[in-house]
Amino acid sequence: MKTLVTGGAGFIGSHLIDRLLDSGHEVVCLDNLILGKKVFLSNAMKNKNFSFHEIDILDIKSLDNIFAKHSFEVIFHLAANSDIRAGIELTDRDLKLTFLLTYNILECMRMYGVEKIMFTSSPAIFGNHETALTEDLPMRPESLYGASKLASESYIRAFSSLFGIQAWILRLSNMVGSRATHGILYDFSEKIKNNSEELIVLGDGQQRKPYMHVSELINCMFFLLENAHENINIFNVGPRDSVKVSDIAKIFINELGTKQVINYSGGKSGWKGDVPYYSHNSKKLNTLGWAPKLSSKEAVEKAIKDMASDP
Repeated sequence: MKTLVTGGAGFIGSHLIDRLLDSGHEVVCLDNLILGKKVFLSNAMKNKNFSFHEIDILDIKSLDNIFAKHSFEVIFHLAANSDIRAGIELTDRDLKLTFLLTYNILECMRMYGVEKIMFTSSPAIFGNHETALTEDLPMRPESLYGASKLASESYIRAFSSLFGIQAWILRLSNMVGSRATHGILYDFSEKIKNNSEELIVLGDGQQRKPYMHVSELINCMFFLLENAHENINIFNVGPRDSVKVSDIAKIFINELGTKQVINYSGGKSGWKGDVPYYSHNSKKLNTLGWAPKLSSKEAVEKAIKDMASDP
């Protein structure tokens, strides 16, 4: 199967590409390398069924050239701004690096008759809710990141209805594992490189969220392609439980730290737009027959061990 992966040199994308190639797919990867790293693709580069293109997907002409050369059967659209806080400082960042990227991909799909797309969305589209997040809750994003993901979902729905595109939209919990380029464990890792005495954790440490290991996400992606057959397939993807930030910090220091003292910046949220607490209701996915095997804490513990061998 001829497959396109956008953001393929990033955290999730590089793991997905490894699995796609192992499964016999012919894979084309697009990445501008703002966050992605070519070293994450070192195994893929050795495979004759893989090709890498360093392009800006905002450049519709460059993107059109890629689509003109290949007859893609499915698109895994992972490219997006993943730095939520940066989107506060530059308010057009999420507009360009998430929503407009999605529009360009959809437009090329329309022009070249590509019929399948899997899109990685986020629970940030929901904003703050006191109940567990179900797929049909009201959506009221509080970050520009969440707003751009929601706008992308809406355009995918509209293109699906108008042009016969089948879509899988995965609203992911916090993903952890090797090759991370952002997120809580990456943040901790960068901080202890520069401070041997202290780890400053954003917020009060009481934030509680679900975490899932990237390897289980890749398993889920393959499962949904084979088992979810609606024209629009929307799923929350995450574990049933959650873990506190303070507990993650302790596990991290015990495994990778040098006895740093853990201190907190204060406040219920880590930054403006952060949702300090949420829990995933993935009953729809579970009913279909899939659930992660690792708990949130187990996923974090495995990820921290993985990080020790990161390139």
